[in-house]
Amino acid sequence: MKTEEIFIQSKIVKSKGKALTVFDKIIDDFTTLADMKPSAYIDKLWTAYRNFQPYNKDLNGKIFEYILISLLINKKVLPLYIQAKVAFVPNVDFDLLLYTKEKPIVLSAKTSLRERYKQADLEAIALKYVHRKAESFLLTLDKNEAHSVNRKIKEGGVIGIDEVVLATSEKIDHFIRYLEGLNFEEAGSIQIIRASSVLK
Repeated sequence: MKTEEIFIQSKIVKSKGKALTVFDKIIDDFTTLADMKPSAYIDKLWTAYRNFQPYNKDLNGKIFEYILISLLINKKVLPLYIQAKVAFVPNVDFDLLLYTKEKPIVLSAKTSLRERYKQADLEAIALKYVHRKAESFLLTLDKNEAHSVNRKIKEGGVIGIDEVVLATSEKIDHFIRYLEGLNFEEAGSIQIIRASSVLK
């Protein structure tokens, strides 16, 4: 099945847009690459995208997100929530979210960091305020900034993000293996108020 068809049928996208058109052209069927190491897979698709003409840097974030989504599908790290909202964590749409009985795991996708890691850190703090065991990982293609932010995490300057993972390095291979070892499931619905009785 073509990449485009998988994304539309799985409701990853509502309709075909510019980013999906480009992604489909750089990889006609991403499932044929399911056996590739995650770092090699990301490097291959990102390089193909950067060489695609006409190159449109405005699509960088969305293409990176599509690469990560397709990787997680290939590795059967599912169910995966995309642009997810979490109860009692207001005004935050998490890029990608996975859920186990014990904790939610958030994956923030940023092609470059600069000051953007601060937003991901604030979102992670908000999530951990509600879900104490939650884990937040920032996936990036920015080698220098990944190293810098990981240093800030170790020094205590960044407290919400658990780790920055460079998506073209061996770290992503270890990270995906970690995810493959967890039991993900669909998150249940919650009852906002519980009481022994309700007077009406």
